[in-house]
Amino acid sequence: MTSYPEPTPEAIDAETERLWPRYETFMKAQNREPDRSELRSWAIENLREQIILETEAKAAGKSVNDFMKAIADGVPQPTVDEARAHFKAHPGRFVAPERVHARHIVIHRNESDAAQANLRLLNLRGRILSGEISWEDAVKENSSCAGHDDLGFFPRGAMVQAFEDVAFALKEGELSDVVETEFGWHLIRVDAHLPEEPMLFDEVRDNLLAMMKEDRGRTALESFVDGRKAACGWASEGQGTQP
Repeated sequence: MTSYPEPTPEAIDAETERLWPRYETFMKAQNREPDRSELRSWAIENLREQIILETEAKAAGKSVNDFMKAIADGVPQPTVDEARAHFKAHPGRFVAPERVHARHIVIHRNESDAAQANLRLLNLRGRILSGEISWEDAVKENSSCAGHDDLGFFPRGAMVQAFEDVAFALKEGELSDVVETEFGWHLIRVDAHLPEEPMLFDEVRDNLLAMMKEDRGRTALESFVDGRKAACGWASEGQGTQP
């Protein structure tokens, strides 16, 4: 049986101090008082795991990262049927958020003052609505980001608040009034507005397979380390989930 050296008191003190800021934030988020004795136990667990992995990696002639990767890569690849079963068992996890597909014409703040930008965009809005000028020509002739007017689909939280509020309030095909943000002044056109809706399995299959493989690898690594701890008589010092 492989024996491992215990972490030194100095190493435990250093690890405790390293973990303290994250631990304190974690405890406050759970409305619990930070407890240095608990954190010290968690620090011991971290160091023991490091010692096990460093010792075993050295014996295998690998770096720690390569050794961990070899364990994770050794788990079987999940099948499409397993992914589909996971998808069906957790429908709430696979929901596409509300999204809009928007385009914009922008005049940046370093290119104009507020009065000039507003007047220019209001006139341009009228010309677009009347059909005097196409959207493409309006972008080419007026936008500070000509050629980059298409923002694609985005959910709430992806844009600055003032822009987002208007974009999500517009109907499909509708053109906004002038919108001011920290970046400048915009005309926004929404081409499509999709509600929150369940995703199809084919949309998430590849990402789900990768996630399941990663989870299996993480579980295999934890099982390996826990097995080595048990074999050398290292009972768990920590209680609960570490931050």
